[in-house]
Amino acid sequence: MERSFPIVRHPAPGKRTPVLVSVPHYGTEPLPEVTPEDYREPRFETFAYGFADTFADDLYGDLHEHGATVLATPYSRMFVDVNRRRDDFEQHGGEVRSRRGVVRTHTMRDVPIFARPLAPAELEARLRALYDPYYATLDALLGDLHRAYGYAILLDGHTGSPRRMKEHQVIIGTCREATCAPALAAAVAGIFTRHGFEVHDNVSGYTGGNIVARYGRPHSRVHAIQLEINASLLMTTSREDLIAVITQGGVPEKAAENFARVRRCLREVLTTLPSVLAGVH
Repeated sequence: MERSFPIVRHPAPGKRTPVLVSVPHYGTEPLPEVTPEDYREPRFETFAYGFADTFADDLYGDLHEHGATVLATPYSRMFVDVNRRRDDFEQHGGEVRSRRGVVRTHTMRDVPIFARPLAPAELEARLRALYDPYYATLDALLGDLHRAYGYAILLDGHTGSPRRMKEHQVIIGTCREATCAPALAAAVAGIFTRHGFEVHDNVSGYTGGNIVARYGRPHSRVHAIQLEINASLLMTTSREDLIAVITQGGVPEKAAENFARVRRCLREVLTTLPSVLAGVH
């Protein structure tokens, strides 16, 4: 891989807080070696954007300016989903087949996305190049915060699919209260509620992915929260039209007012969590 991986953004000296923001579905880019001819159908080229979290880069990408350390990947989760288990894929007949695991090789209707099957050895090389470094960096950043403050909190930031989240606006996932102190999740929920959003916690399918489950260890003073913002709040494009827009290579239009409200919430979360975390310990 030619470009720097993963993306790490540090706050300015003197502004750092014990908060790490991980954005595992930030990236919309294909891998450098992937060309349009590699897709089984031309329309599948848009999947790299479609599988990313809509506007995640705009929403979370500059939170280092507000004291958090930010970790993200430039590549679409279609190629490597760093929020899945490393072994979350199947093999059939000597080729990788996966519809929603650590890699996407087939659509949900089991149609191949790429012209050529993905060999297990190719996937292993991809995981070593992209998956393992993400977790190694996450380990190092969290460890550094923990050593500096005596505790740390990991905020795993997402914008959820309107089709899957439906009417849920904000969902907080803590693996059913296993990955962080209740006061921290309550503080995040309270901020979004005060700004007029409906907040739910640990909704089925949104209880927390691999990153939160792996790193949330309150007894070791490392807390983890998964935050899902319904992407429908961030765009004027309807749920029904979203797929059509993306399929045609377009980008949905932002809902400026809601976008600003969510950003205000995130800034307040970053201001509030350090004091709540200090109180917990």
